[in-house]
Amino acid sequence: MTHVIPPHPLTVGGQNPLPMPARQPGGRRRLVLIVLAVVSFLAGLLVLGPFGLLPFGLLLAFSTDSDEEETRQSVTLTRRNLGLAAAMAAASAGFWRWHLDLGESTVVGIAGALIASPLALQQSDGDAAPEGTVVVTQRSVILALLGLVTFSYLYPDSGMWPYALAAVSVVLPLGLAVSRVRGARRGRVELGLLRHPFRRAVRPHLLQALNIWLCAASVGGVIAAGGTHYMRIGYSFDAAQFDLVLAALAAGLVLLAALALVPRRRVHAATNIMVALLSGFLTLQLAQTSISPASAVVLDAPLAGQSFVLNAGRGVIINGHSPNEGNAVDFVRLGANGRTHTGGSGAPLADYPGFGQPVLAPTDGRIVVVTDDYPDNPPGINGDYANHLVIDIGGGRYVSMAHLQHGSITVHVGDLVRAGQPLAALGNNGHSSEPHLHLQVQDSPAGMNADHTYPMVFRNVTITRGGAWPWGDSRELRTGDLVRAHGQ
Repeated sequence: MTHVIPPHPLTVGGQNPLPMPARQPGGRRRLVLIVLAVVSFLAGLLVLGPFGLLPFGLLLAFSTDSDEEETRQSVTLTRRNLGLAAAMAAASAGFWRWHLDLGESTVVGIAGALIASPLALQQSDGDAAPEGTVVVTQRSVILALLGLVTFSYLYPDSGMWPYALAAVSVVLPLGLAVSRVRGARRGRVELGLLRHPFRRAVRPHLLQALNIWLCAASVGGVIAAGGTHYMRIGYSFDAAQFDLVLAALAAGLVLLAALALVPRRRVHAATNIMVALLSGFLTLQLAQTSISPASAVVLDAPLAGQSFVLNAGRGVIINGHSPNEGNAVDFVRLGANGRTHTGGSGAPLADYPGFGQPVLAPTDGRIVVVTDDYPDNPPGINGDYANHLVIDIGGGRYVSMAHLQHGSITVHVGDLVRAGQPLAALGNNGHSSEPHLHLQVQDSPAGMNADHTYPMVFRNVTITRGGAWPWGDSRELRTGDLVRAHGQ
């Protein structure tokens, strides 16, 4: 029989055994995530542009173990970390201010470096770290900077706001729900907020819940004001389908509010600051939308019958126009099916009920600019230049009407026109992927390149609000409204 002698641990001088080298848990997982993050960054730098930053930031954030409960790691309050924090704040402000003036690859490189900069922050040693409910970790700072970079990109590209709102209202709550289920199984969920919400031990969690509830309420206010109607046309939803979308958004916000009652044990200061900043921004936007304009120009409807407002309202969260067109309104026509066209994805212009409809003078004035040289685009394709006309209405104000059907303009420079007079037909040229009318009141006859626009209110119309937000001038249009002209 063979006897197996068990190995003895190594000792030094008969004393205590030598400690075996500790295995680093999750080392392979971290390595894979870091490699994928680098690949995402290179893809963004070479191919994807800013879209590559989102997977890069998420993969980089979750490659750190600083948020795991058993590590107890947090960023330490040292002079070096304070200096790094000041540098991050300055870089974030500079990125916000100048990123539009730089090339895409340069911007991606700077944004990637900013997102990755928290990896240089010194952290506590884990076991030697003091117990604390409110912490700052590498992961939370990376996620906060990723949110700030994403916000910087979205702010000028306001047509993306409906999709950002959908991400906050649906994708984020579902992701957090999965995280909470996993955390509950591992005992990492704080239940004291449900049992004793006003006890001193859970006050940080209560403040965090209030922060999340305020953010959910402000997002709900933006949705109620019509902030998601912009994607209704993009996906060609009818009214019933869009109601389902709104119901999903509302359910997601309710879930987000409920999850705030069962938080993780640690409260992360960095992400809470970003949530508070988002709430403040959305609240200011809603206030801007809700205040009646002081210098509004009164107009009649530029289209007969009923029109759907694709883009309107003061504030980037409900109006997808560029800043110099911030008070402009886009009108489209809906067919009997509640959509802007009657065909499939490749529908020709003839299938759009708005194409060729008469465009009417919204007020009296004199024609000062006429451009009618550009052919109409096939649906789904944007061009460079739009057919348009400009009406001088006096007082240094001019009405600009754009995307007019090629060859349809019936007036000439110098003509006097009266409100309700047919001027042209609705077309699809310039930056227009489907037939619509762009209307704005501006400070010069500079066609589509004026420096400033004025708010507009409409008379002799019935406006059916597309959202439930109750405040603001009832005659000022917002995205999602239905407008029916009287007597036309």
